Amino acid sequence: MLGLASVQPNPQTALMLTDEELQRRKPLWTALSELWLDTEIDTVDIQRIVQVVAGSSYSVAKLNEIYLYEVAPVVGANLLIPAGAWQGFDEEWLHTEARKRAESRSLWLRFWVWSDFGRKLMTYATEEHWQKIIAQVQTGNTSAT
Repeated sequence: MLGLASVQPNPQTALMLTDEELQRRKPLWTALSELWLDTEIDTVDIQRIVQVVAGSSYSVAKLNEIYLYEVAPVVGANLLIPAGAWQGFDEEWLHTEARKRAESRSLWLRFWVWSDFGRKLMTYATEEHWQKIIAQVQTGNTSAT
């Protein structure tokens, strides 16, 4: 199984997103955020997310970076609270917050993702699904089954 350690993201890679890059990331942020909804993820959900992830044409390293630094810190707490969001996150809010993390990697954010405690707290319920998604993208198995 491919762990996050197999392809380390570059935490220093904060950037100002161009309009083109922002439009490219928005569907990815939205799709990945579904992993943190307070619902059961099934194979149809996984395949839909795989399609978006594969369609983004980002490298696996960049996808891991987006997952860990841009999406997980924004929505990771949803599964830690009783009755978290289950229908979806407000996209304007999600995109605004994810963009902030893409454009500014604070020392605290970098430490939180680097530390086992912080990373696991944000991804404990999503990591297994994320690894399945990445494996399917890497093998080119992106069609619905």
